[in-house]
Amino acid sequence: DGTLFLAMELVEGMTLAETIAQGAIVLEEALPLFAQIAAGLEAAHARGVIHRDLKPANIKVTPDGKIKILDFGLAKAMSEPDDARSSSSSLHESPTAVKETASGMILGTAPYMSPEQCKGKPLDRRADLWAFGCVLYEALTGKKAFHAETVSETLAAILKDEPRWDRLPADTPGSIRTLLRRCLRKDAARRLHDAADVRIEIEDAAAEPESVAPGVGSASAWRRYVPVLIALFASGVALWALLRVPARREAEAPIARFALPLGPGEELFLTSAPTIAMSDDGQSIAYVASRGATTQLYLRQLDELDAKPVGGAGATMPFFSPDGQWLGFAQGGKLMKVSVRGGAATALAELSGAPRGASWSSDGIVFVPDAALGLHWVGENGGETRVLRAPDRATGEKSYRFPEILPEGKAVLFTVGSGDIESWDDASVAVLSLEAGEYRILLEGGAYPRHSPTGHLLFARDGSLFSVPLDGDRLEITGAPVPVLDGVVTSPTKGPAMYALSRNGSLLYARGKPWGTDLRVVTVDRDGTAETLIDTPRAYDEVVPSPDGSKLAIAIDNANADIWMHDIVRGTTTRLISGFNNMTPRWTPDGERISFSSDRDGVMQVLWQAVDGSDEAAVLGSGVSPVANSWQPSGSTLAFVRFEPGTEWDIWTFDVNGDRRPQLFLATEANEESPVFSPDGRFVAYQSDETGTDEIYLRTFPDSGTKSQVSTDGGAQPIWSPDGRDILYRSGNKMMAVSVAHDAGRAILGKPRLLFERDFVFTAYSEVFYQMMPDGEHFVMVDASEAAPRPTALTLVQNWSRELEILSQSAR
Repeated sequence: DGTLFLAMELVEGMTLAETIAQGAIVLEEALPLFAQIAAGLEAAHARGVIHRDLKPANIKVTPDGKIKILDFGLAKAMSEPDDARSSSSSLHESPTAVKETASGMILGTAPYMSPEQCKGKPLDRRADLWAFGCVLYEALTGKKAFHAETVSETLAAILKDEPRWDRLPADTPGSIRTLLRRCLRKDAARRLHDAADVRIEIEDAAAEPESVAPGVGSASAWRRYVPVLIALFASGVALWALLRVPARREAEAPIARFALPLGPGEELFLTSAPTIAMSDDGQSIAYVASRGATTQLYLRQLDELDAKPVGGAGATMPFFSPDGQWLGFAQGGKLMKVSVRGGAATALAELSGAPRGASWSSDGIVFVPDAALGLHWVGENGGETRVLRAPDRATGEKSYRFPEILPEGKAVLFTVGSGDIESWDDASVAVLSLEAGEYRILLEGGAYPRHSPTGHLLFARDGSLFSVPLDGDRLEITGAPVPVLDGVVTSPTKGPAMYALSRNGSLLYARGKPWGTDLRVVTVDRDGTAETLIDTPRAYDEVVPSPDGSKLAIAIDNANADIWMHDIVRGTTTRLISGFNNMTPRWTPDGERISFSSDRDGVMQVLWQAVDGSDEAAVLGSGVSPVANSWQPSGSTLAFVRFEPGTEWDIWTFDVNGDRRPQLFLATEANEESPVFSPDGRFVAYQSDETGTDEIYLRTFPDSGTKSQVSTDGGAQPIWSPDGRDILYRSGNKMMAVSVAHDAGRAILGKPRLLFERDFVFTAYSEVFYQMMPDGEHFVMVDASEAAPRPTALTLVQNWSRELEILSQSAR
């Protein structure tokens, strides 16, 4: 009937690509296989045929250990088979074309193409010998000799780069190393010309190893056993092919990506301290999640389905012990540890209220108790702490944060912030030798350094991770940074990047855009109707209206927080206070000055300054707190919170007209925060976690004797309405109100009622990101409804170090 059939040989077994995907092939296995491959090319070339697409996927090992070279679809007859130099074959004459890029057609497979093939020049059998060298290199190392993200970048690497010869196994004979170099010479005239020469070199290397282990015997004795060994090897190959369990020096597992969702309704907690961690073996992860105003530290073993809560309210900054059996964290002003198997947590060291990271080695723990206090050390079981290095204010250094101890515990990486940077993307990465005490800046323009088992230093900048080679012995950078991963959640205003590395090469990170820089200022009425007040997206912190409602004092959180003045009538925003960290602006009741907290002199103090700029900032009180919250209506007393070991965050006051010595107002074993005076000055509303959950309470002033609970289902950051008839607070994204009536000096509280819900900024600290305008009908708020969403899942990439090596090399 005229039907035509095409019959092809069925070749059983595994391709070399499938074999290499399971790990590099040990030398003793590889040499006999490649001697056969060279013999196959020798036979094809003798018949005037060049393959032009030799690659691992086109080579099969049959169950009886025989090599089959497949897919001569791109093969081309040589016009003069005995004279390689006279070949007229070219890319454009091929009867078969393989589309490798969107911009054009090329022949072959990019990582195995010879330089002349890349350029479209005439080809001869030396192109096959180049491809042979690429395949042999890949078999011995498990990695391609030339590879990049795109075909064009791969071709560029072939034309200008050399393979990583240091990846060859240490036991690779010198003759095989020389053979590979001669196969992979870019100049075809200096490349090996004949496959027979390649076969002979490999057979000699297999028959006469260059070194013999003591007791094995002489080279002649070895040669007597070669036929037997080859026969045994062939049988072994057959069994290996059938069982698909090849012998390996070290099988490399594939790169695998997983999404790890957080709990229902939870988001990754984004703050100034690290909030995710992974154990060195990559089997455990820890993270801090928030649900509304509540945060929780979780621990998850990757062989389990669910994460388990660890610690109580406010636990953050997780980090693992080197053996993965302990989880460290910060809570309640203490550095803590707890067994990953459960049990009671143990306190290791005191913190100062604003910790910025910790790293654990076999010798102890390096931690940052406060942003301005530098690097400290404590033993893994606690005890005496010591200062390793403090920021050098004389040179402009402001803070150290995010330490990472290098392998073997000889040095620590960390981030350095100075007084002149606008963003943590402009910070520096430094290293401190823990043995010699030597300190140096490694690079500028990045933050949050971490060490990779590939020998690279990773750091964050502009929402991406960058990689740079690091000499761990000399503690020096040995190359230029290259981007290796985009879309990592970072904080240009606070410094941390949401990623963690394990020593076995896995990566844990949160995907998303930089956070905290795309906020807006809005006014919102009591029904929740919003109107934009300042549309320019920035990292707004607190917004505080002046007593007459005509201006706003705004804290903007760049790397060195500044305080700005916004004229509501004119719509202008100008910088009022700058330098080192300046925060918590508060108008004096007469509207003439603004008080604020600052560490410009190396210690946190409360200062004040005239709004009209008629005088310089002056110190009101030292040792007061980074969080000065509220003026009493008389203008003589300022309430603030201060951390004290044993009682944690407490409420204090001081009289600016008296001796200005801090006076304790309220201290318990719980955290008391966000104190705010009532408009008549007779009460203080505040936030406390005494029940294990943050709630709002009310006490009389100045005696603090009478206490009433205001909120009933969680609450944070209270404020008063200007007329004193409402206490307003947040419960997650809900704006709540409780009416206040007065009877003979007592406050009578109503039932909490919901005003509206809105996605506005939340912090675990005492800053208040909203206030009420003097009209009592509108709030002014830092609004996050148009900001990038906070992550609700983490991404785990197992064996990411393999990908990192490829990316780092291809970007060179």
